[in-house]
Amino acid sequence: MFHIAPHLFFLLEIFCILLVTVVFLNLTFFTVLSTVGLLKPKRDYEISKDKNKFLFLIPAHNEEDVIASTIESILKQNYDPSLFDVVVIADNCTDKTIQVVGQYEKAYCFINTSKPNEPRGKPHAIKKFIDTGFWKKYNYIAFIDADNIVDKNYLREMNSQLVFRPELTVVQGYLGIKNIATSMIASGYAAVYFITNRAVQYANYRLGWNAAIGGTGFVLQTSYLEENGWNPRSYTEDFELQVELSLQNKKSGWNHFAVVYDEKPNALIASHNQRTRWAQGHWFVAFTTTLKQLKSIVKSESLVECLSKIETLLYSYSMVRPIAFIIIILLSLLDKRFLMYLPELFSLLLFWLFVEVLNFLIVPTVYFMQEAKDYFAQKETLSSKIILYFRLVIGFILNSITYMAAQVVGFFTWFKPQNNWKKTVHSATFDGEK
Repeated sequence: MFHIAPHLFFLLEIFCILLVTVVFLNLTFFTVLSTVGLLKPKRDYEISKDKNKFLFLIPAHNEEDVIASTIESILKQNYDPSLFDVVVIADNCTDKTIQVVGQYEKAYCFINTSKPNEPRGKPHAIKKFIDTGFWKKYNYIAFIDADNIVDKNYLREMNSQLVFRPELTVVQGYLGIKNIATSMIASGYAAVYFITNRAVQYANYRLGWNAAIGGTGFVLQTSYLEENGWNPRSYTEDFELQVELSLQNKKSGWNHFAVVYDEKPNALIASHNQRTRWAQGHWFVAFTTTLKQLKSIVKSESLVECLSKIETLLYSYSMVRPIAFIIIILLSLLDKRFLMYLPELFSLLLFWLFVEVLNFLIVPTVYFMQEAKDYFAQKETLSSKIILYFRLVIGFILNSITYMAAQVVGFFTWFKPQNNWKKTVHSATFDGEK
């Protein structure tokens, strides 16, 4: 074991303190934020007459098994059919996706074929379509994944909120799960969404802060695209957009009643690949925009705007704890004195213990009981309800632990070109738990 020279040890010690501080601020901030969403969600708008014109945009790469269900759920919208259309981006498809889309008169298929050296993946396929300008006759684009089921009142809820809040550039809809109990991995995703839909998204909205953009189920003003275009640099075009809105002082809102059901991976490997992609994009956006975000915070014109931007910055570094843990372990191999900072990341001090109990027991229990009430209602016996509850708790913990591996891989590979999309295979319909 080495004994690092005093001056170098001092510099590295400052770095460790900085890591511990960022972890502490993140956990404390989002723990407090999670309590803001405890109040049961209510609409802050009245249901309005159908007004805005929407374009559903669905990127699809070899989605013949699920694309029909997605289109059909959209065509059943409780909204004036003349005020919405559907475009499916058939992105380098080699299956029957194009033929399936062709069966629907109201669904237009935009065929994208990439050259061998062109960037590939969802963000780049969307850019190809945006460059056509086809969307300019609509007020909003609704971004939907090819495996989604869209609730019939999705557009009615979105339109009504936007009539009441036209200043919102983006509105993120409620993200539900199609396959809540097809595997423990899927149950973990469901548990996380039940919590974040309230503890982060609705809480942000209640405080007047920007909501996070989840990659699917959100609507975007076309006027924003006319001004800014679509210029993805990472795998996480949604997070890029979220940060860009914050930097431009534009608003993103949350709609708890405009629901989209997403399919999540059942296998650990598929889940790891998906979340590694998310982590790579997340770290890329965080590292390349931190300075801009700090400058933007300083220039805030109100307390609400300032706090909203701080939340976005902290969210940018929400994956920091496993990274801090690894860095401190590595430094400890050089000098064992750095080990004293490990307990600061996983301390059993009363405050830290309280925070962890709140995060992993109290908050999940409250939000599971409320957000998953329809799933619990379908269970006929008390024992089956208890089993579902513990399934969600265990899934939540499992999801949190396994995500750390993806966060670490993403951290050490964020600088690589983000244009080699690994597709997540979709095949599920509702698994009977809805």
